[in-house]
Amino acid sequence: MQLSVTHFQPLTTIRRERLLPFAGKVLARKGQKVQATDVVAECELTSQFVLVEYARGLGLSPQQADACVQVKVGMDIEKGDVIAGPVGMMKRLVRAPYAGRVMLMGDGQLLLRLKSQPFSLRAGFEGTVVELIADRGVILQTVGVLAQGIWGNGLVANGIVAAVLGKADEELTENHLDQRAQNAIVIGSYVTTDRTLEKAATLQIRGLVLGGLEATLIPLAEKMPYPILVLDGFGPYPMNPYAFPVLVTNERREAYLSAEKWDALRGTRPEIIIPLPVEDYPAESHPIAELTVGVSVRITRKPYCGRIGKVEKLLSGKAILPNGLSVQAAQVRLADDEVVLSPIANLEIVET
Repeated sequence: MQLSVTHFQPLTTIRRERLLPFAGKVLARKGQKVQATDVVAECELTSQFVLVEYARGLGLSPQQADACVQVKVGMDIEKGDVIAGPVGMMKRLVRAPYAGRVMLMGDGQLLLRLKSQPFSLRAGFEGTVVELIADRGVILQTVGVLAQGIWGNGLVANGIVAAVLGKADEELTENHLDQRAQNAIVIGSYVTTDRTLEKAATLQIRGLVLGGLEATLIPLAEKMPYPILVLDGFGPYPMNPYAFPVLVTNERREAYLSAEKWDALRGTRPEIIIPLPVEDYPAESHPIAELTVGVSVRITRKPYCGRIGKVEKLLSGKAILPNGLSVQAAQVRLADDEVVLSPIANLEIVET
């Protein structure tokens, strides 16, 4: 049976798509080495449309207002340009509220397509362009640290890694956040109060990587101006013993923090990547692997949510759980030597 894989790896080969939101122009070349801030592709963001009711603005009937129009369909106009008028003793005018192109006009109304905004897609992390995706972007490859999580607030950033805690099981509080955290990606353990998230915002941190986050803080976390990555679970979960030492030992290195929502269909999940200066390419990380005896796994549901152990036995047939459910299950020996029975559906493979 194959399961999804979560990576907490100190050194692995990483390939990631970097895609434009819309079709555009790819600027990078295959084989090109890029830095995090290099632009690899660009496009024009989809235009918006605005309806301008110039008849109402002039105080005339649609037919009278149409006779006072100063623009034509297909014309490019700037913000403040006169659309219609002047009329009356007060010399009433209707001006363009935005810059754009006149698409349709008549019956006292005008449809204005706003000027599109240029969008530049940056590499995000140091690496090599190994494939070009026509009109959409590139595939980048790098070697380094990869730590993947279970939840992100949807934001992405780059920054220098800052470790502000000495232990993985120590709660991150506002008192830990000082000048070391400013403009950095902070490695914490778990957060239980809104004060910590708000203090981080005032310091303008670049991102926050946690083992656990109190579930009641999710709405606030989604409003924060910086990316937040949760590796292990919702609640006072210490950061797991694989991820914490890997991240803190790479303090002061440049990292790419992608707190994207986990999307199984697209194959994306929240993660932090820290490129490392090595010449050889180790084996590439894969999102799916075979569940076998001896494999490291993490339990994803209560009462052992977030706990990591090794598979001791795959039960043949189905097992009856205490709640009466009949499921495929495995015996897992946890790090503290406790042996538990877990549904296979509640397991994910861990690569370290």
